[in-house]
Parts: sequence; C-alpha cells; structure tokens
Amino acid sequence: MWLTIFGNVAAWTLPPPSCPTCSRDNPRRLTDSWPESPRKTGVRPSMPNLPMHIYLCQQVAEELDWGYAHDHAGAAYLGSTTPDIRAMTKWERARTHFSDLSVNHVGAGVQRMFELHPHLAGSNNGLAPETRAFLLGYVSHLVADETWITTMFRPHFDPANLVTDTEVEAHIWDRALQLDMDRVVLSENGGLSTHHTAISNVETMPALEFLQDELIDEWRGWVARLLGWDFTWERLKRALNRMYRDNDEVQLVVDGFLENMPRSLERIYERVPRELIDDYRQRVIEETKIQAREYLSAT
Repeated sequence: MWLTIFGNVAAWTLPPPSCPTCSRDNPRRLTDSWPESPRKTGVRPSMPNLPMHIYLCQQVAEELDWGYAHDHAGAAYLGSTTPDIRAMTKWERARTHFSDLSVNHVGAGVQRMFELHPHLAGSNNGLAPETRAFLLGYVSHLVADETWITTMFRPHFDPANLVTDTEVEAHIWDRALQLDMDRVVLSENGGLSTHHTAISNVETMPALEFLQDELIDEWRGWVARLLGWDFTWERLKRALNRMYRDNDEVQLVVDGFLENMPRSLERIYERVPRELIDDYRQRVIEETKIQAREYLSAT
C-alpha cells in the first residue's frame, strides 16, 4: 500500500515506512488512555498543511520570544508537523491530536494531552530545551487544527451551513483554501528553505513517552524531503481522489475547478472573504500563546 503524506496530509505519494512495527495491525504505542474515535460519514474537514503549520509555529515563537524556541527552532518546526505522523503510522486521529473531528472548543486536545502526560507541563519537568521547543510546536498544531474546524470548516462547509451548492464542492473549497494558504506562505518565505534546513539539522529527537524518538526521526526525514518539493495545484486532484476513490464524476468537477483558475479561487473568496483567513491565522497565534503560557515554561 502507498501512503499520501503532506500537511493534512494530502499531496505526494510515498512508500510505506520501512519499520514493520508501524503497521495498522501492530502500531507503536502512543497512549492506551485515549479511545479510538469512530469513523464518521458526510463532509469531513481537511486540515491545514505542513507549510502553514510551520509558519504559524514560527509566528508564535517570535511573539513569545522564549529563548529555547529560538535556539531550537528546528525542533519547534518539527513538533508543529508531528501530530500528522498518523499518516505514516495509520493511527487514529485522536492518538496524535488528543481529540477528534467532533471537537467543540479550541484547546481541547492540548488540555487532554497534558492531562494524560502532566509531567510534560511546567518548568520543573527536567525536559531538554529541544523537547520544550518541540512541545511548543506540537501545541501550535493542535490549536491550528481545532481553530480551522470550529471557525472555518463548520461555519462554511459543514452540511448544515454549506456556502457551496454541493458537498463535493465543499470538499474542494475547503482544500483549496488550505492550499492557497500554503502557496502564500511558500511564496512569501522563500519556499520555507530555512525552515527546511532547520528541520533537517535537528539532531536530538525529543524524549516523549507517547511517541518514540526513532519514529519521530523517521518522520523528520520524510518532512525534510517533502518540504523540498514545489507547490502545485495538482495536489487538489490527489486530495479529492483520496476522498472519492476513483470517482470519475468528482474528478471532472475538480478538473473544471482547476481549468477555471484563478476565477475558481476568487469565487471561493466571494463567499469566504480573505479577511477570514487573516483572522484564522491571528486566532491560532493568540490561542497558541495562551495555551503555551498555561502549560509550558518560558525558560
């Protein structure tokens, strides 16, 4: 079986991990305290991709101005991608995000993570600076996903609140907005080349009981390679093909959307104003700072 992985994680195709213990039948232990969430039907939200997660983590680190986050920026960026390691391991979402797609408030996953692992919180936990930076990035990812679900997806693409004509179109618009966020981040930040280098140069993997360091190291290698690939709108076709496997009618709709770019994108922004994307980014940054100050130490 081949896995698609990038961001939510939906762009390019890579072979499965070489480690046999990462299989669905024999997953590495993340936590035995969180039940696996049931499969849901209907419109399922996509999540922000790796470039956006890394960018948001950088903004949080700059505004907090905590020394270890600057000194170990690569670890923070790596942490901001790692909840999506589930695409490699095939774990249920709740095992890495500590909440599922039915989450009702931002901060639920962070709260649950520190409830299950209270020794990770505070300043007297004996954690290495690299691990603290990694956790800051991890927190930013959980906040970013939950903020997207509650403030972007549900008000616009949930079946009860569709701004589109069909559920298929809702999937396309949801994913297209996230891809456009990637496009902007990559174009305005040199393709995240410095972030790519920082992640590649991470030498000491964080020591976390719910996620083994060798598995994080394998994920680091994947992320570093993926960040070196160019942005393309063809990723939208791959994403929708995963949602609607081998559905020719859906692919025709996606083809039509891409053929009419950039007008297709402008049509989205007529219903979902660009200002909402700016608001989303700022909400993530502010809420992550709140969560970080509550659970993590500045030194």
